[in-house]
Amino acid sequence: MEALFFYLFGGLAVITALVTITRRDAVTSAFWLITCFLNVAAIFAMLSAHFIAVMQILIYAGAIMVFFLFVTMFLGEPEKVRLHRGRVIPLIVTVTLLVLGLLLGHIMDSQPRGFAPAADGYGSIAMVSEKLLVDYIFLFEVTGLLLLVAVIGAVYIARKPKLAAGGEGHHV
Repeated sequence: MEALFFYLFGGLAVITALVTITRRDAVTSAFWLITCFLNVAAIFAMLSAHFIAVMQILIYAGAIMVFFLFVTMFLGEPEKVRLHRGRVIPLIVTVTLLVLGLLLGHIMDSQPRGFAPAADGYGSIAMVSEKLLVDYIFLFEVTGLLLLVAVIGAVYIARKPKLAAGGEGHHV
């Protein structure tokens, strides 16, 4: 029964991720991504990593997506991107779904049924903080720096270009 729920939430996560990248509207795409994050949190909860599941919901589905929606709405609606209406997009979707189906079938056939019991303390606050702040501290700091650069880049892109001095529409 656990395997059924695992494949259900995993399949829903893959499907909602695909729907996320196929939406033209950024706000609709963000809501589908939140659904994907909730499915991933359900998988963590099934694996007895309750702390990681709650952090997945609070940090990713909560804080980061609210920030993303705020920035998306702050920047306004971008110009619509025209995609070629040929056979390229349906072909890509078909090939992607075929490959995912084959991988899922291979995984279901090759994996033993059921889950192994979780290690003692798996997903606990102590284990996660030790891994994050001792074993992976450099990567944790680099990730923080990368996010800072991304925010600075988003602010730079979002700023309005100034009109040339003396031209029509000059503002002080």
